[in-house]
Amino acid sequence: MPQASDQTCFAPAARAPQGDVERQFAILSCHELPAVLNAIPVIAMVLNDCRQVVFGNRKFADAIGVDDIREALGKRPGEAFRCVHAAKAPGGCGTGEFCAHCGAVRSILFGLAGRQNIQECNINREEGGKVEALDLLVSSSPFSLDDERFLIFSITDVSHEKRRRALERIFFHDMLNTVGGLQGLMEFLADEVQEDLRPDARFIHSAMVRLTDEITSQKQLLAAETNELETHFVPLASSDVLELTEVTFQNSEQARDKRIVVRNDCRHVSFRSDPALLRRVLGNMVKNALEATEPGGTVTLSCDNDGAFLRFCVHNDGVIPKRVRMRIFNRSFSTKGAGRGLGTYSIKLLTERYLGGTADFLSTPETGTVFRVRLPLDPEAGAAPAATSPEA
Repeated sequence: MPQASDQTCFAPAARAPQGDVERQFAILSCHELPAVLNAIPVIAMVLNDCRQVVFGNRKFADAIGVDDIREALGKRPGEAFRCVHAAKAPGGCGTGEFCAHCGAVRSILFGLAGRQNIQECNINREEGGKVEALDLLVSSSPFSLDDERFLIFSITDVSHEKRRRALERIFFHDMLNTVGGLQGLMEFLADEVQEDLRPDARFIHSAMVRLTDEITSQKQLLAAETNELETHFVPLASSDVLELTEVTFQNSEQARDKRIVVRNDCRHVSFRSDPALLRRVLGNMVKNALEATEPGGTVTLSCDNDGAFLRFCVHNDGVIPKRVRMRIFNRSFSTKGAGRGLGTYSIKLLTERYLGGTADFLSTPETGTVFRVRLPLDPEAGAAPAATSPEA
């Protein structure tokens, strides 16, 4: 029977007697569960219905700095991790005013109520006489054994990910502000400097424009991968989109000695999409096509209307080898060396996760290579069908 206590501001303070805790540890130790928990690469423990530790895996023992898990038996997670608030709570971990806002305590209570769940948790723990801040992802999964109720409580430290994302946001913000200021200055100087310096000033200005675009592209990609990217759908016209894409890249470095043309039979179709993301998708399609095109060659842009969908295509005469086709949309896969491989990956990511469409390609000796994105005329009206696989 749990020992009664009313010293709490949130979760129940009652604890099971130490004899019951040791009995539950013995039951679990004879079960196959410990072997399973020791095999997983995250901190995991088993809690009883009083939120006390009755078993923990090796990762848990290492995390709290004990050689024998028995040293932690009977403690609650916050007590085992030396949470500064657990030490001040009237009945230990879960019973203080701060505990009402703790993701770990809330996750455990949900779990004991029969609800498997995942929560975020931020704690300050004492470590070596200093206070260490941790950002954690915690989960609770209830189960029963020998008619007793238990909870598997797991912890993943995501502190480094949180810090990295914060630093990335600061970096992109500061870089875009700095580069944007230089770009504006060079735009002014390109028209004001003496005649013989204007070609150099315009060259520097165009380089700043490309740098700004590249930084923005990387910012969008990181936001897209972490589900932080916001979309803004507005009315667009297919002919305007193609014309802007052609103009943007015709004078680019990649298009030197090459032509970009828009097919004459493209239909003028009104649709809704996010212009910035669509521009990024089509831009990557054109860049890839230009890189695969020999000097004197042509990259062709086109679009067609298929009922409630609009399809944009970018064609070049090159052929992608089969070993490359099978991995073309994989992240970081590239035939151009290390640090590449995000262009085709971002085409599929942005199209299918954010624009509501599908992305695929065809590449044969007879037809050359054509990358295609199929978009709904109104992405907020329904989902697009699954993408087809590339031809062998």
